[in-house]
Amino acid sequence: MAYKEYDRTTLGRVDRPVLERLVELPGRLAEADARLLHERTAWPVAVVERGGRLAGFLMRQVPPVFDTPLRLTTRYVQKLAQVQLLLNTDDYLAARDLAIDDVFRLGFLLDTARAMADFHRLGLAVGDLSPNNLLFSRETVPRCFFLDCDAMRLDGASALPQIETTDWEVPGGQGEELTTPASDAYKFTLLCVRLLAGDQSTRDAAAAQRAGADVHELVDRGLDRAPTSRPSLAEWIGPLQRAVEAARAQPRISATVPPGPGPGVPDAAPTAAGPPPSRATRPPGRPAPTRPPTATRPVTRSPRRAGTAGKVALAVVLLLCGVTRISSCVDDPHSGPAADERSTMSGDGPRQPSTASRDQAAVLAEILARSKQDRRTIAPAVEKVTRCLDPTGAAADFRQAGAGRREVLSRVTAIETDQLPRGAELHANLVSALRHSAAADDAYARWASAVARHGCGSSAMRGTDRRTGDRESRAATAAKQRFVALWNPFARQSGHPVLSYRDI
Repeated sequence: MAYKEYDRTTLGRVDRPVLERLVELPGRLAEADARLLHERTAWPVAVVERGGRLAGFLMRQVPPVFDTPLRLTTRYVQKLAQVQLLLNTDDYLAARDLAIDDVFRLGFLLDTARAMADFHRLGLAVGDLSPNNLLFSRETVPRCFFLDCDAMRLDGASALPQIETTDWEVPGGQGEELTTPASDAYKFTLLCVRLLAGDQSTRDAAAAQRAGADVHELVDRGLDRAPTSRPSLAEWIGPLQRAVEAARAQPRISATVPPGPGPGVPDAAPTAAGPPPSRATRPPGRPAPTRPPTATRPVTRSPRRAGTAGKVALAVVLLLCGVTRISSCVDDPHSGPAADERSTMSGDGPRQPSTASRDQAAVLAEILARSKQDRRTIAPAVEKVTRCLDPTGAAADFRQAGAGRREVLSRVTAIETDQLPRGAELHANLVSALRHSAAADDAYARWASAVARHGCGSSAMRGTDRRTGDRESRAATAAKQRFVALWNPFARQSGHPVLSYRDI
C-alpha cells in the first residue's frame, strides 16, 4: 500500500465525506467493476487520521508493470511509466529504448477509452487527465493506470478543488464546467492527437489521419469547443478497435536502437534499476524482454474488501506504506517536448582542448553548476500552484529562482568564451536562455501571487502572467537546447559534466 498525506493548505480544502464515499465505492459495486478500479487505478482504500483529524489516505501502490527502464546518455534508470515520456518524436523514443509504433499507440488509446467509458458508467469523471497522471505498461497489449484518483468526481461531487494541467485545459475557459464526461472527452482527444503526433502540446487533428477516417472524424468532434458536440468515450471503442486491426495488418518496420554507452564512458555500468534492456533490433512498439522485479510486490487488497472507510493509526500507516511512491518525478511542466541531451560533434572533429580553453570551460562549468541548483525549485513550485497546494510559497520560490538566475546571468556576461569551440554562439545562447528564464520566473511569481489572492478556481489560474511565463519558458528552452548542443561535445573532451537543457 502507499500513503498520501495532505499538506496543511490542501487539508482545508478536502471534502471528507466525498473522500469517504470514494473509499467506500468499490464495496458498493459489482465484482467486475470493483476489480476495474483495483486494477486500473491507485484508488483510495482507507482514510488516515492523526490526532482525530484527517491526515491523508491509503491507496494501492503502483504495480511494477507500470515502471519502465529509460536509457539515458550513459546509463539506464527505472522510471514511473508516465505517458508524458511517449509524447516525443520517434528518434527521441528510440534513443531511450522506448520505441513504439501505431499498434502500441492505438492499443493504449483503446484501453484508456474502455477504462474511461467504464468510469463514466459508474458516475466517475477523471477531470485532470494529463500525461503526468496516466501511466502505461510496456506489454504486447498495453494497459493504462490512473493516479490522483482522490481528485476524480463521483456523481458530480469532488473531494478536492478541480484544477487543470497547463496545455490540457478545456477550451471553454470559465464557461465550461470542469471534470465532466464532456471535459474528459476533450482531454482524451488531446491525448490521441499528441500520442499520434509525438508532440506534447499540439492540437492539430491532422496527426490522427493515419489512424483512419473514423478516428479522424472522432478527433474533429472531440476538439469541438461545444461540450455537447464531443463524442462519448464509448463511441471511441469501435473505431479504435478497427484502427488497431488495420495497423497490425501494415508491414512492421524494424527500428534500430542506437548503440549503448561505450566501455570507457563513466556510469556505463548497470545501475540499481537493474541491467539495461536488450539492445537488439526489434519492431517498434515491442517491449524489451522483461525481467523479474527486484522489489517485493506491494500488499494489495481484494477489491471486494476495499470498500470500508478505515481510521488507521499513523504509526502503523508509515510501517505499511511506501510514501516515496506518491510523488511523481516530472519534468518541467511548462518546458514543452523533452529534448535529447545528447549531441554530435560539430566543426572539424575533435581536437585536444588547449590550456586556455580548459580554463574558460572550468569557469563556465562552475557557473552552470550553480544554475542547476536554482533550476531544481521550478517544477515543484509550478505544482504548488497548479495543484493548489501552496501558491504563496510558490511565488516566493519563483522570486528566489529569478534572483538566482540574474546572479548567474551577471557572472556569465562577465566571462570570456573566445577560446571555446564556437564560443561566441555558445555565450549568446546561454545569455539568452538565462534572460528568458529569469523573465519566466518573474511572470510565474506574479501568476502564483494572483492565484493566492483570487483563488485556485479563479481566472488567475490561466491569466496573462501564466501565458507570459509559458512563452518566456519556451524561448528559454529553445536557447538552452542550442547551448547544450554546443557545450556537450567539448564537455566530453575536457572532462566536464554533460548537461541536459533541464540542468540550466
